[in-house]
Amino acid sequence: MLTLDGVSAGYRGLRTLHDVSLTVADGEIVALVGANGAGKTTTLRTISGFLRPTAGRIRFADRDIAGTRPSDIVRAGLVQVPEGRDLFGPLTVVENLEMGGYTQDAATRARSLREVYELFPILAERAKQPAETMSGGQQQMLAIARALMARPRLLMLDEPSVGLAPKLVGAVLDAVRRIRDHGVTVLLVEQNAAQALSICDRAYVLESGAVAMSGRGTAMVKDPRVRRAYLGM
Repeated sequence: MLTLDGVSAGYRGLRTLHDVSLTVADGEIVALVGANGAGKTTTLRTISGFLRPTAGRIRFADRDIAGTRPSDIVRAGLVQVPEGRDLFGPLTVVENLEMGGYTQDAATRARSLREVYELFPILAERAKQPAETMSGGQQQMLAIARALMARPRLLMLDEPSVGLAPKLVGAVLDAVRRIRDHGVTVLLVEQNAAQALSICDRAYVLESGAVAMSGRGTAMVKDPRVRRAYLGM
């Protein structure tokens, strides 16, 4: 579904991604793990079209999307939930969700709203509540649900558990599994490497902007190098 082939990118002439190649197949959860500054968010921003790659190719659903406008990438079915959520704080839950479905017609938005309420019942209960008054975990669920309103084929999540209590981390990552089970492929950047590796099908480790390792998530949890460097074991 998604392929990066030798992608390099950066900011203001400084290259921070170096020849990154990875694949995400239909129906997978693929995790990107690595230390702060390893290039995980830069990778997502390059895929989403916010950064133009300086080398390499990005293909999504058999289409070259390198250099495509972010809005067109969303319409193609690839949607990112940014770190920090970026909700419209004063707007209500339902207003935030409707904003997420702006690319869809009215009937599709209504169907999507029912589906995200089934996935996250708390959002239905808080439909008229301003987003800024919700807890961190509820806001993260709203950010994910807002992205789902665009009916993505592939959902990219950037640090969905950041700032959450351990109990809420489990709830959010369980939601990621349920999203995949509902037919949405997931590319996950997650600071909690142990949790990410436990739920993903495959994973890539980024170091200094380059892919250092890749493999099945369950196998990488047992790899001594990963355990020592990223799991604190």
